[in-house]
Formats: sequence, C-alpha cells, structure tokens
Amino acid sequence: MDRRERLKLLFSEDESLLRFNTRLNALSSVPGSKAVEEASLTVVTQEEVQSEKDDSVSESKTNPDETAEGLDRSTVQETDERNASTQTPETKVSSIHALEEPSAPRDGFFCPLMAMSRYPYKFVPKELSQTVASQFFDGGKFWQRVWDIYYVHVPPLLSPRPLLLVPAAQVRKFIQEINRELQTTLSIPEESDMGMLLDFNLDGAPQPTFIGQCTSREIKDELEATIPSRTNYEPPTDMDEARLAYEQMIEHGINASRNKSRSKASKAKKQQIRLQAETELVQARKKMHCYLGLQSYHSLDLPELIDERSWEEKRNDDCSMAQSLNTDSTGIPRLDMNHPAMFPFWKEPIFISVDVECNERCHEQVTEVGISTLDTVDLVGIPPGENAENWTSRIRSSHLRVREYGHIVNRQYVTGCPGSFEFGESEWVSKGKLPDVVQACFQPPYSFDIEDTDGIRLGSGPEYKHQKRNLILVGHNTSMDVKYLATLGIKVFEDVTTAFLERIDTAELYRIIRSETNQRSLAGILGELGIIGWNLHNAGNDARYTLEALVRMICRDTGESSVVAPTVD
Repeated sequence: MDRRERLKLLFSEDESLLRFNTRLNALSSVPGSKAVEEASLTVVTQEEVQSEKDDSVSESKTNPDETAEGLDRSTVQETDERNASTQTPETKVSSIHALEEPSAPRDGFFCPLMAMSRYPYKFVPKELSQTVASQFFDGGKFWQRVWDIYYVHVPPLLSPRPLLLVPAAQVRKFIQEINRELQTTLSIPEESDMGMLLDFNLDGAPQPTFIGQCTSREIKDELEATIPSRTNYEPPTDMDEARLAYEQMIEHGINASRNKSRSKASKAKKQQIRLQAETELVQARKKMHCYLGLQSYHSLDLPELIDERSWEEKRNDDCSMAQSLNTDSTGIPRLDMNHPAMFPFWKEPIFISVDVECNERCHEQVTEVGISTLDTVDLVGIPPGENAENWTSRIRSSHLRVREYGHIVNRQYVTGCPGSFEFGESEWVSKGKLPDVVQACFQPPYSFDIEDTDGIRLGSGPEYKHQKRNLILVGHNTSMDVKYLATLGIKVFEDVTTAFLERIDTAELYRIIRSETNQRSLAGILGELGIIGWNLHNAGNDARYTLEALVRMICRDTGESSVVAPTVD
C-alpha cells in the first residue's frame, strides 16, 4: 500500500487527522535525501490547518484521491509559503525553537558541523572526492538536509566562536546514503586527533546544548547568532586530567573544522611561537646565573648594558677572573659552595615567589596566598653552603588565609592543608583587605618587616630595603596564579610585563635545564633537588619550596644550554 492509499484510508476514518501537518511534501523535493522526509522546520498553526481542513473535507466527498494528495502537496505547501512570506529572521528562529527539542543522542557522540560540511574535501580519498562532493555537497545540497544543531563553548584561546555539533547518528545515516548510492565504504574518521568523532561521555564533560534544526546555511547562521556568550572560563589545572582531556578533544574538533591551508598555517605559527618561547627560556636561564652572581653579565652580550670600560679591559678582566676559578667546558665557573659568589649580583634583584590556592568548586574564591621573598643584597659575602642552604635560609615567607573562606579545604583534585604552614604562623585577612596586603609585599620594604622563622620581629631594616628595587616574579606554572591575583584587583599583577624585571616559571626553567620536553610537578623537582616538601598544596609552603627550588637548580646548573625542538600536535 503506497502513501496515497494509506492517507485515503486514514482520512476516511478520522477527519481529525486533517489537523496535523504531514510535512511530507515540504521536504520531498530535497535532493539526495530520504531522511529529511521525517522532519520539517515549518510550524503550522492550528487555525491555519483548520481553515484548510474545511476545504479539503468538502473536496473529499467527490474525489478522495485528490483529498489525500491535496493535503500533501497543496495545503502544506501553501501554508509553508504563507509562513515564509510573513516571517522575519527573528520569527523564523522563533519557529525553529518552537519545535520539540530532540532528546540528546543516546551514544553521546557528536561530529563538528563545519568539519562535516567539508567532508569530501578533507576526509574522502582523492579519487572519490569530486564525485561525493558533486552529488551530495556542492550547490548547497549538504545544507538542505535536516540537521539537529547543538553547540558547546570552547576555551577562548582556541576560538572566539562556539563549536557547532550534530549527532554522530545523523552523520552515519548520511554517509550510509552516500555509500548505497556510490557503492563506497566511507565512514566517520574515528582517530581522536582527526577531531571528527567527539565523545561527550568523558567524565565531567560539558554536554552540548540543542539550539534547533536547520535546512539551509542561512538558518544555521541565524541559529548560531542566538547562542549566548560565555560568562566565565577557568582553565583546567594540571591535576584536572578530565578537563585537560576534554579541551584536547575540543581542540581537535576545531582543527577539523578549519580549511587545510589555514590549519597548516596555524601549525606553522604555533611552532614559531613555541620556538621563540624556548629561545627566551634559554636566555632567561643565562640571566639567572648573572642575577645570582654565578656568571658575569658581560657574557650575555646584551646591547642595552652600559659599561664605561673598553672592550679590551672588560675581556681581560673576565678572562682573568675565569682563569682564577675552576671552569667547566662551557666556560662557566664551577660554583664553590663554600665561598661567596665571585661576580656581582646583576641588577641586585629581589626574588618574590607567589602561590595561590582557590576553592576547587568555585575558583573565584581565593582561599590562600603564599609569598616568599629573597633579596640578593642579603647574599653578598655569604657562601651558598651545602645544597645552597645558607642562601635559602635567607628566604622570608608568609601565608595569608582569607577569613571568610577559612572553612574550605580542597579534597577532590588535591589534598589541601591550609592549616599546615611550615615556615611560621599563618596570617588571617579579610577578603576585602587581601588585595592591599598582597600589594604591600611588592612595595618597599618588600615583606622585610614580617617575622622570621624564629618568631623575631625584624624591624625597619637598612635603607636599601626601603628603596624601589628590581623584582623577579617566581612561580611554578605561574599563569593561573597571576590571573587569580589580577582578578582580585592587585595592581602589580594587572601588567606583569612592566612590573617585573623577569617572570620565572620553575616548571619551564627546570625543563630547559634538563633538556626535557615535558614539565615536572613541583613535588618531582623537589625530590630531585633533595628538598623534602612537607604539606604541599598549602600556598605558603608551595611559594617557599618554589623559591628554594629555583636557587638550588641554578646553583647546580652546569650552564650547558640547548633548545628542545617544539612539537605541534
């Protein structure tokens, strides 16, 4: 029994069926698609159908065949045309949203919509590409199908726009039609780095949001324009492996959606940026030797340095100095830990290490701030001692706890221990006063008047403590700490490039020193440097251990520089 006969039978028994829009004719003309007959974008009001029903019923008394076909080809089509002629873009989108929202795909798999629109050009063998494109994609054929459109917001650094998605089940059905028509064996690429099959069954992965159905590129654009902007974004921490895996998947999906030429250009640009970053790290490593008096700053050959001595005088002085010391193959003196540094502390900086702990369930709530300070002027004439302990003992440390969040202890991703500061007494501050207290640590006298580890008040100190000094910001994976502190309104972190002489990330610096491709955790670095890290993930302890690690890794560094070739995923 064909469609017309079934309609005749249904309408002869129950005229109430005339109230429904069959939506068969409106989509039957879509080329190359049987699936589109199952749905339609047109929303027909009951009043409009009722008016058409009266005419259709009267005609059915004389010609039942024309009744069934008339509803299918005339009533629906004319109603659709009236709707289309009276709808503005805004009402069209409203009509789309008036459709019943489909249930989320049961398998949890989606495909990037824009990547799928380029399927024959990027994922089909060259000998089949043009055939598939001509029959199923070119001339707007791809967009004339009915697609259920979803979206997810993406990390801002990856793309300013949300990622549009369609259920993988719809894509598989489409590819099956292509295979039947062309006798091919095409499929969705399943390799994770291809970015075509995205698994949203990952633990904690944000689920795609449905925004409507489209049958044209224009409707897709209208739907995309209705997506609300992202309100906030918190990058994942190194401990949040699930978030890191999710964002890696999203990045692959975005790359799959781009044109090949753009993708290649993007990879080349990323590689150039990473190579530049590696080169800057090598230079920062050399500077660190000069800041701690382990190497003459003249060896840096920096054009901005001003020295009134002639070139011959500087070279002779440096050579005579190096000859009096035990040097390695690089020409850098081997540090005698029992003697003071032989060179001046270049620019006499103050190292200030920071660490921030937040509520793991609400990152806007900063619960702890740790600050440790080491003034290189305090090291003049003092030998580093075994494992640089004489120098690290000059570090002053403080631990600030926010009174309003004193009850919060992280347990899900890390084991927090806010009450276990190992280098003095924690200081309670209110949320409102925290920015001023932190800002004061980056201004003269730079935390000098805090108590030392023996509980002795240090007093006002010498004059140089009250002068404006060069500051070097230190941290382990510092980007998030800087972001949190800037969010609090602390001025010194609003533009770290001008506030600090250098910004040192111990995770990256140690990776360069060891010529490794991957960063190590703070605990891993401490273990290799012979430092026992008690109660890590306490902000005060982490800031202190990070600064100790920096001093010890530089004192142990042989100075053999190398750039690790960056890799691009």
